[in-house]
Amino acid sequence: MIEIIETEEKIKTCCFTGHRPKALPWDSDESDTRCGAFKSKVKFTVENLIVERGYNKFISGMAMGADTICAEIVLMLKNIYPYIKLECAVPNHAFTDNWAVEDIRRYSSILTRADRIKFVSDSRIYSKRDLMLRNIYMVDSSELVIAAYIDGETGGTKNTIDYAEYRHKEVIVIEP
Repeated sequence: MIEIIETEEKIKTCCFTGHRPKALPWDSDESDTRCGAFKSKVKFTVENLIVERGYNKFISGMAMGADTICAEIVLMLKNIYPYIKLECAVPNHAFTDNWAVEDIRRYSSILTRADRIKFVSDSRIYSKRDLMLRNIYMVDSSELVIAAYIDGETGGTKNTIDYAEYRHKEVIVIEP
């Protein structure tokens, strides 16, 4: 008699946190060699997590800058590892209200290719509180946090790193 054992796939989740363009050394110029180097480091790190450590779900907070770059890298890696998933954790429905048209296009393109979209709040009014709730949701939903962080900076990225450490989550810092 053959015994069939069903195994449930273990979901290992990593989320991203990082600076907005104005805090990045290349600002919004992604043709800058420093941005290219950053993208290479992120790709190497994410691919290593997939292959060596079995990570298969990635959460992006979908802000302009590091979050968007990381989401696009996951989407690119899905071509090689089709079983990985991208979740977009969006603070609320007003998140992109004051964004430039080209930034909204990029954001929308990522959302349409994501495996899941999670609106942390149903609010239609922009709120820093919803940004904080999004960051808490991402950390609490993950085992590991990749932070695009410049040492000494303050703000949401630093707060997310501090919260992740408080929650005893592994944090990998990639300095842009």
